[in-house]
Amino acid sequence: MAMMEIEKEMDVQDSHILARQRTKEREILLDYDYKKCAGCSICVALCPKKALQEGPLQEIAKGLDAPPVLIDLDACAFCGMCVNFCPTKAFRMTVAEIAAKENKEAVHASDAEAQA
Repeated sequence: MAMMEIEKEMDVQDSHILARQRTKEREILLDYDYKKCAGCSICVALCPKKALQEGPLQEIAKGLDAPPVLIDLDACAFCGMCVNFCPTKAFRMTVAEIAAKENKEAVHASDAEAQA
């Protein structure tokens, strides 16, 4: 069985850090708005992949514009733990199904093969 191809990318828009994971079936967008983040580090403690770490706390304490939490895109499994437990709702996750029509055709093709 071939490995499922997973693409990941990160983008920054204003105070939003946008992490994307894309497969043939779906695209998951993790939207971290660091302006909403209180820096409590609950997400850092909960992350099963240790993909979240505390940001530059000294700089933040001095009033510099920096995210209190940093995301390691390579480690992130897009599991949603940070979304579920963030008390300030700084994390949002959306899942979009991709090419449902193509997937249905593939399912029908495999059904036909099974009946043959």
